[in-house]
Amino acid sequence: MKWPWKKKTLSFEEAAKFNWELDTNAELRQKLDELAKQYTHLSEKEYRRKLLLLFRENGLVIDSDQLDMLLLLRHKTDQMLLKKEANNDEETT
Repeated sequence: MKWPWKKKTLSFEEAAKFNWELDTNAELRQKLDELAKQYTHLSEKEYRRKLLLLFRENGLVIDSDQLDMLLLLRHKTDQMLLKKEANNDEETT
C-alpha cells in the first residue's frame, strides 16, 4: 500500500547520477553558474523551479524534496572527505 505521506526514496543509482552529472557535466555546470548569477533577481520558488528544470534537461528527474536530500547528502559527503583529508594531513606531519 502506498501511504500519501511517505516520501519517495532515492536509490543509490539516482544519487550517483546526480553527483556524476554535477562533477563531470561541463554544460550543466555552466548553466548552474549562470542561474546562480540570477539568484538575487528571482524568488526562491522560481530559482528552485529553474534548478529542477536544468536537472531534468540533463536526465535527472527529481522533485524538490529529493533535491534537498541530494544536496544534503553531497554536503555531508564533502564534510566527511575534508575531515578525512585533514586527519591524513595531521598523521603525515
